Amino acid sequence: MTENDPHLGNGLLPGIVTGLLATVAGAAAYGALIAFSGYEIGFAAIGVGLLVGLAMIAVRPTSPVLPPLAAFLSLAGAALGQIAGAVIVWVRLSGEDYGPAAAQVLDAFPDAIRSDPMSLLFWVVAAYAGFGFVNRRVKAARAAHDARAASSVPQPDEADRVNYFEPRKQP
Repeated sequence: MTENDPHLGNGLLPGIVTGLLATVAGAAAYGALIAFSGYEIGFAAIGVGLLVGLAMIAVRPTSPVLPPLAAFLSLAGAALGQIAGAVIVWVRLSGEDYGPAAAQVLDAFPDAIRSDPMSLLFWVVAAYAGFGFVNRRVKAARAAHDARAASSVPQPDEADRVNYFEPRKQP
């Protein structure tokens, strides 16, 4: 494929794959932070969104589908990280296995979110961070592509212009 090929890849599949990998890695890191510190640090949730956004722009995407997907994956990663951290804390405190502990945490999770809506705020900021990074990259790539396409169209020179309203000079 050449640089001017109209079928140039839009980075959709690599963007999805790297976004999913970053979501899992960010959720695991956020869950580990919660499990080992014992605190839910909301700024780490924003870090999940930043990680997802940076991972997705690394593949140089041009697909307009990826910014909303980055927002969703950032939000999901922050939520999954908080759930994973709560499960690990529950296992450490109660001594149960991970399966029953996960069921207990998932049952109590909606009530915990209602009692502490600040977590939702951090999730939304994480989603905005992921969306913002990818959206900025997609817009810049599309603008650069449009500029290259516009510059490849030959423009008439001033010397080649003909004034049809002026009488021709006879030789």
